[in-house]
Amino acid sequence: MDIAPLRESPPYRRLWIGTGLSSIGGQMTSYAVILQVFVLTGSSLSVGLLGLAIAIPTVAVAVAGGAIIDAFDRRKTVLTATGLQTAVSGLLAYQAFADLNQVWLLYCLVAVQSAIDAVNSPARRAFMPRLLRRDQLPAGAALQSLAMHGSLTIGPAIAGLITAAAGLKTCYLIDAISFGFALYPVARLPSMRPQGKDSRPGLRAIGEGEPDLTGALAGNSHSAYPNK
Repeated sequence: MDIAPLRESPPYRRLWIGTGLSSIGGQMTSYAVILQVFVLTGSSLSVGLLGLAIAIPTVAVAVAGGAIIDAFDRRKTVLTATGLQTAVSGLLAYQAFADLNQVWLLYCLVAVQSAIDAVNSPARRAFMPRLLRRDQLPAGAALQSLAMHGSLTIGPAIAGLITAAAGLKTCYLIDAISFGFALYPVARLPSMRPQGKDSRPGLRAIGEGEPDLTGALAGNSHSAYPNK
């Protein structure tokens, strides 16, 4: 695999490492949410309804998300969205440590996290073309794919071991902490304002824009549900 983007672009390297580590934390929360819902309800249907809690807000927000991304500085958008996701992750950890044991609360927190990620993930994808040369973009995309699939494999495996040793509460806590890895490299990036035709603020942009449903549902960045 061509790792030249990691060698030659320190901002991209920081972003790749930080997002990868944070995504592992997100997958640990995904594991913990599924396990907690099943433990509380004993119902596979209740676990399956998590899919609706993810998909509905993702599709709904993605319609306007593109216009939001096109209208504002992508760096600030990602910092704001990631900060909000950190807060939601903290609430997931809190409900676990407080033994609230409310399934509806888990659904709501998952839905909010997914809605935020419908803006966060597409905005993050705008970083790579600004950080790498055009000839490095294919290698950068391959590295992003490696990080994503790596987190899908490593995250649940680590979560299973941690749950067995210290309980699923610890998975939530690690995910909340892992958002620091996602925030730090973005905070060090320069301003990334939309350029040219990408800048289309307002309601008109929402009407003209096409929601990035594929990216929003597939995810990247972090989130348990979609990635961070």
